[in-house]
Amino acid sequence: MNRIIRKIEIQLRFLAILFFLFGTMPCWATSKPNTGPWSVSSPDSKCQIAVSLNENGQPTCQVKRGHSVVLPPSPLGLECDDESFHQSLKLGSLGKIETKRETYELFTGNRTHVDTLLSIRTLTLFNSNGAPILIDLAASNEGVAFRYRFADRTNKVRIVRSELTGFTIPPETKGWLQPYHAAGQYTPAYEDYYFHVTPRDAPPQIRAKAIGWSFPALFQLTQNHGWILLTESGTDASYCACHLSTASSNGLYRIAFPAADEATRGQTSNIGPEPRSTTPWTMPWRVIVLGDSPAQIAMSTLVTDLATPSQVRDTSWIHPGRASWSWWSYPEGPNTIERYNHFTDFSAAMGWEYTLFDGGWWEAGLKPIAEHARTNGVASFAWSFAGDFYDPAPRQRKLNELKHEGATGVKVDFWCSDRQEAIAAMIGLFQDAAARKMAVSLHGCTLPRGWQRTWPNFLTAEAVLGSESYFYEQTFPERAAELNTILPFTRNAVGPMDFTPIACSPKKYPRQTTAAHELATALVFTSGFICYADKPEFFRTLPEAAVQILRDAPGRWDESKCVIGDPGRLAVFARRSGKSWFIAGLNGTREPLPIKLDLRSFPQTHHATLIEEGAEPKMQVSAETFSRPKAWTHKIPGQGGFILRLDP
Repeated sequence: MNRIIRKIEIQLRFLAILFFLFGTMPCWATSKPNTGPWSVSSPDSKCQIAVSLNENGQPTCQVKRGHSVVLPPSPLGLECDDESFHQSLKLGSLGKIETKRETYELFTGNRTHVDTLLSIRTLTLFNSNGAPILIDLAASNEGVAFRYRFADRTNKVRIVRSELTGFTIPPETKGWLQPYHAAGQYTPAYEDYYFHVTPRDAPPQIRAKAIGWSFPALFQLTQNHGWILLTESGTDASYCACHLSTASSNGLYRIAFPAADEATRGQTSNIGPEPRSTTPWTMPWRVIVLGDSPAQIAMSTLVTDLATPSQVRDTSWIHPGRASWSWWSYPEGPNTIERYNHFTDFSAAMGWEYTLFDGGWWEAGLKPIAEHARTNGVASFAWSFAGDFYDPAPRQRKLNELKHEGATGVKVDFWCSDRQEAIAAMIGLFQDAAARKMAVSLHGCTLPRGWQRTWPNFLTAEAVLGSESYFYEQTFPERAAELNTILPFTRNAVGPMDFTPIACSPKKYPRQTTAAHELATALVFTSGFICYADKPEFFRTLPEAAVQILRDAPGRWDESKCVIGDPGRLAVFARRSGKSWFIAGLNGTREPLPIKLDLRSFPQTHHATLIEEGAEPKMQVSAETFSRPKAWTHKIPGQGGFILRLDP
């Protein structure tokens, strides 16, 4: 009996040794492949992202919200010039889940002070040659994200030939997507409508030739599984900006690189559009914002939560604000000192912080008009062409010239490229402008990718079909109201948007929205540099209560709420400055829409001022003052809008 017991003990010890040895070896060395899933969940456990390997070692990503799968298994991986990382992969190591707190300040957007938690973990995968790739997974209460990294230090330039990354969207899903345009004189610049489509639909060829879909892409899932917004964050000089391919028959959207012929006018390149960098190399986050409603999508800060922290140590000189703008009223000039001074004086009278000297300012000379602005307490932005900002020496020389002549900010236009060299030039512009305490506005450009956190002197970007379209786009008037109720949940949800609101004076293509709708866009949309489109003479026709709202509504809000979100139909936002609340609403349809608001959620306010359609709705608004009720009902006319101001 003792001999039997002894034999069993020896066998157990041997098994324990084997367990120890194999249990502590890397996962890829075990006899049976480890295929996952390897997941990370948000601090509230509602959002989860998981990576798995199939039988061929191909990685996939799945996303859940609550108990529901909101993104079915979708492909991951890279094809590089020297190695492949999309098949025959094995897990090398599984990092621990770490909680990271992101606390920071934003100078533009729905929230000024952000304090959020992220759950982070890193997977290390090896291909069949033993070459490693790292995949970082992140989850917050507002969504999930992932990115690729190469951690080895070789100083060798590696090229990503293609991303296999994709997003599988169920075929019954509804989407709001904007076409991505082929290269042209003014494209790509993210200036098109958002179309209500299904994953099987190809992008419409309305404004320009479309070769895919732009970020961000908004989807409404069926069976009450909520909403998804796809975009990216943290794109820097080491990568290009990406977009989405047209979906395959099973609803798979792939990551797509810029077209080879995209270029800022005057810029040429003898290399392809594929991103390239030495290692170590950290690539952009692929971001999946999740919410139960469009309101949660609009209010999310996940894009900036994932972005690189501020690279500007002293931000005391950065001031979001409002600006007058002469170009929209007088695009053909004449660009005289008197005209620029007229708009500057209006900014001063309104208490606005800025005036914009757009293209043609050189006819008047920058120095005298900037000096007039300075002496009247108004700062100035000066327009410039993107081609002057590619190479460091000319870029710095141009900024020095503008600064010397009196400009405190620069509007840089006609980038028309998502290629890596364009992104590098924009990042260089942010950095060099910050060194000179100058603010930046981008036009004719790509979508912001979290840069408003990294470079807080970056106050706004166009990347939107804005009010200048009344000059150029015949179909814009009939689509404008609908577009305006989609933008808060798409384009403006990911970064500051220079829509140039309040475009009321008649232009080539007559406007169909009401004047109240146009005024409300200034409060619904967010931008660190709010550039008001119309001329002083129009603003002076408004009731004093409406003018006072435009004086008091700041470039940076203390607090914001999305009260009603229904993309394409209705958008209502409430924003606080000091003790006053400004509630603004837009009707995107041609039919009247009734709304009812519970005003008890705005405590310590007693007086209400309503700005709505006037006797001539296209050009006039009316103002009414009354005691704030507990509940307020209102019918917004077709393509109309309103502003309801609540004061102590």
